[in-house]
Amino acid sequence: MPCLDPDVLYAVVREVASFRNSTSLQALRNLALTCSTLRNVCFPVLFAEVHWPHANKNDEESGLLFFPDSLWPHVKHFRLAWPDHWADASPPQWGDKYYIGGDYNPRHMDKLVGALPQMKALTSFHISCPFFPPISLFAALIQSSVIELSINDTPLYVYMIPKIPLEFNLERLAIVPVAEALRVGEGPYDTKYHEPAYYVREYRKKYKNDILARLATNDMLFKVGKADALREVQVSGDLCTLDELAEHHWPNLDRLILTGHPPRLQSACELIDVLAKMPKLKDLRILFAKTRGDAGFRLIPRTPGADCSVLSQLASLALSNACILDGVLTHTTSLERLALVAIIDHPWVPIGFGRGEIDKVLLDLSASAQHLRQLRIMLEDKVNPELCHSISAHCPFLEVLEIELCGYHDGKSVFAWDEFAESLRTLPYIHSLRLCIQFPEFDEADRCEPWRVARKECAIFLAARVPTLRRVGFEYRKRTGTHRYEDSWLEYDVERKGGGGEIELFELVPTWYPFPEVWNPVSIVV
Repeated sequence: MPCLDPDVLYAVVREVASFRNSTSLQALRNLALTCSTLRNVCFPVLFAEVHWPHANKNDEESGLLFFPDSLWPHVKHFRLAWPDHWADASPPQWGDKYYIGGDYNPRHMDKLVGALPQMKALTSFHISCPFFPPISLFAALIQSSVIELSINDTPLYVYMIPKIPLEFNLERLAIVPVAEALRVGEGPYDTKYHEPAYYVREYRKKYKNDILARLATNDMLFKVGKADALREVQVSGDLCTLDELAEHHWPNLDRLILTGHPPRLQSACELIDVLAKMPKLKDLRILFAKTRGDAGFRLIPRTPGADCSVLSQLASLALSNACILDGVLTHTTSLERLALVAIIDHPWVPIGFGRGEIDKVLLDLSASAQHLRQLRIMLEDKVNPELCHSISAHCPFLEVLEIELCGYHDGKSVFAWDEFAESLRTLPYIHSLRLCIQFPEFDEADRCEPWRVARKECAIFLAARVPTLRRVGFEYRKRTGTHRYEDSWLEYDVERKGGGGEIELFELVPTWYPFPEVWNPVSIVV
């Protein structure tokens, strides 16, 4: 074994780890037990991404156990994910409440605080906990090599931030408020958002919509984050206003993600005023949830003739159904990727865009679609060949097209497959297609059932008539338990053999877009 090149071994280990499932992780653990050489190769991969605490790793003498210091040099991504039910237990688990109704104070945080400055490879840190993070945690973070910080579902207060040294600069910062739970489309989601326990946790009821969190967010953005250094920001509209964002210059920001709900406070500032302070911005995602009674979030001013030229710098734009789309896309002359997604607060189900709204979008795009390569749409209406033809006519350079039906329903399609193929074959560069064509209803529990066979036959049919296709996927209603309520994609890679037109399909593992990702789906770990 010592005669094998460590670089080769490391490449093998990385390949096994790339599958990101329980089988590959167990294989790496077994390899690490083989000998010291393989252990040294496996450990940097096994412990590159870790989380703490672990409920089953404790003893009476030490309490919650922490990673041994021999593993600290391998850690690159750390998740502080404190179980929310520990704070509501009686008595509290691994923490204390000093009086009835008081805040939960965790134990053993000193172990993490002491280790952080020694994790020399650490680049990203995630916080999700049912208590105010202690000031000692942030004091340790600013002594580390962290460049990416995300805070999710965690209460914040103003005086938790120590003095930040000049040499500490974050590149990416995400702040998600307590109890923000958004559902995008009707695809996969974390089941905890449909459990009553999620909504009755004491700290969520206490700190949801906490006004002090807005002040703390301001400090996190402009003291910890430093507007002149950040390259990516994700922040909730419930935690900041457009005025606050427009007060600062963001010379290096290339991605802005706004989640939650449109800012409620009245403001004379427009989104255009914010974007004008971001000269390098290329990726803009307005992922607000649509709520009943909201008039919609306005992206461009009502004032006729307002200067919206700043939108021409965008290469990627994602907008939710809470946005007013009228006239926006006439200004996005450099747009390469566009996603129109449906978002709502859990546990509700979102309503997609209507056909009339999509028609207006396509008309606006027609004058500026020469660069558009990727288009994602979440529809409320069933897809038909006429829509596909309209997309092909207005966006002739598309390479990736995804049309998802919110609330997919099986049923015999009234349109022939050939009609869809004829509408799409006019796209000379398209190589990846996801389409919500209807199919007769079948049970998807058995891999050999007709529901799968019908979609595979359609994939072969479309691949034969659209010769540029290299990937084809179809939507279906996934059975989860006794209810059918979650949509998914059955997707194939297309391999063309020789010059005879023979086509072979390879079924892909299921994928989804973990929020707030909208461009590149990731494999679902099984």
